[in-house]
Amino acid sequence: MYPRKLTNFNLFIDGRSFAGVAEEITLPPLERTMEDFRGGGMLGPIKLDMGLEALQLSFTLAEFNADVLALWGVEDASGVGARFMGAAQADNADGTVDAIEIAVRGRWQKIDPGNAKQGEAAKMTVDMPLTYYKYTLNGAVLIEIDMINGREIVAGVDRTAAMREAIGLPV
Repeated sequence: MYPRKLTNFNLFIDGRSFAGVAEEITLPPLERTMEDFRGGGMLGPIKLDMGLEALQLSFTLAEFNADVLALWGVEDASGVGARFMGAAQADNADGTVDAIEIAVRGRWQKIDPGNAKQGEAAKMTVDMPLTYYKYTLNGAVLIEIDMINGREIVAGVDRTAAMREAIGLPV
């Protein structure tokens, strides 16, 4: 068995493909906030789960892009949609390709035009804090996080439903 490696990808912003323009994407790391706790009788501290850290995506384009620049200052915290579509493949005989999709919502926090130098490509990097995240593998949703509505669904299990119900929010 060989590991599957990312062999190609595409980036979509508000439904528009950036194939041939998107150079690099930093996908959002999933990270939990943990707090040390040591109660009476315990031999040492354990980490208590205090929820999620902020989610962020960033990407670099091989040009200064007018469509991306036009989304600067969107008022809605979930006002811009982006979608990473990746193809992962192992070096085995069957050539199976896994389809990875990471769909997010947020807005631009930073647009960095970088350095401009004559005769070199002008690149633009965008940082995007997220309000929504969904990871899909071959059509199956593995993780869905909605920061605003307090939903965290993993492998089909809504891990925050009881908490939302306890505080009077829609389940």
